Amino acid sequence: MSLSDEAPDDVKKTDKHKVEFLLDSFSYSEVMPVIETFGGVIPVARIGKETSRSSQPSAGRQAITHNRAFQRYQYQEFIFQLTARYDYNIQFTPDAAQLFFIDRNDRELDKTEYDLFFRAKHIRANGLGIGYQFNYDKLVIKTMLNYWDVQHMEDGYVDGQFLVQDDDSFEVTGEINYKYFKDALLDRQNCPSTDPPVAGCHGAWETDGSGYNLDVEFSYQFNQDWLVSGIVYDLYNEFNFERVGATLGSLDTRNEVINPDGSFSVRPSFSGSYPDGKHKQKVDKQIKVRLDGNLGLPIWSEVYATNGRHFPSLGIGYRALNTQFELGYMFEAAATVVNVKHQNFTLSLVTDTPDLPAARTLVINLGFNYTW
Repeated sequence: MSLSDEAPDDVKKTDKHKVEFLLDSFSYSEVMPVIETFGGVIPVARIGKETSRSSQPSAGRQAITHNRAFQRYQYQEFIFQLTARYDYNIQFTPDAAQLFFIDRNDRELDKTEYDLFFRAKHIRANGLGIGYQFNYDKLVIKTMLNYWDVQHMEDGYVDGQFLVQDDDSFEVTGEINYKYFKDALLDRQNCPSTDPPVAGCHGAWETDGSGYNLDVEFSYQFNQDWLVSGIVYDLYNEFNFERVGATLGSLDTRNEVINPDGSFSVRPSFSGSYPDGKHKQKVDKQIKVRLDGNLGLPIWSEVYATNGRHFPSLGIGYRALNTQFELGYMFEAAATVVNVKHQNFTLSLVTDTPDLPAARTLVINLGFNYTW
């Protein structure tokens, strides 16, 4: 949550103490329902098995989730917080989605050549943060510096082709460049190399890492009726790993055969190396800017940008019982926006369908605060 989610009258606090709980969750998928993407491990090469849940698997190329949770305490201008995050960005070709849709639903192949591409970036971490609030005449700026203990990560891609031969055999060839805590692509075992060698053990790696990031919030009150506010998550960020698991090489499954019913099972073999070692990872920043105004009734507009995508929204509001109720529309996602804002709590829900398990866009913001 940000200052943009509070009522305009509450931009500046004069109380000495403030405690709050905040949840800020954004999920968007061009293919599968986002509820299907909330697993703990992001499968780089198996993402197609999730996209197969869509009725239009060939339409999509990206799935995004950014989740943050905060337990925050503020004393005057000083801020301390416990926080957690869950971020991923998955990109894939329409052919990849279509191919795994066919596999999942036991359909016959509809052409002889498919271009396969998967790229996944994923971080799950817990953290501690400290911050400071700068108060000026009409401007409030909050800065938060967070330290992160990484619980899980994946970062890599698969790029290749699936070719159907005249004798109904097929070839899957491609390049792999993949870093991980847990190998979701080839199920590599995390065990040391030995002499004599043990089957499946090609070296052990560490499953820990750390990082830091800078978040900035702002709010500027033009006058009694107009306010602009926003937040930038991960204005700067970096995650470092001393010895992460790594797979670098080629896929080759030229001896596999399509099943008699037209279905198949992809079990790629691998030739290459396991260059486990240091790795540095960054997460795409998130930017949210909101304008609140009054033209006889409350109006608002907002734009959220991340991972190269922009999601503008527009809506109106109504004040009653010391609460502002808002209704709006998010254009890029074709989703309805419902907001409820009170001095001590906020709730926002954005979805493209009332059937939440089937939603391709799901945004939930929830906040509670108490000051004294």
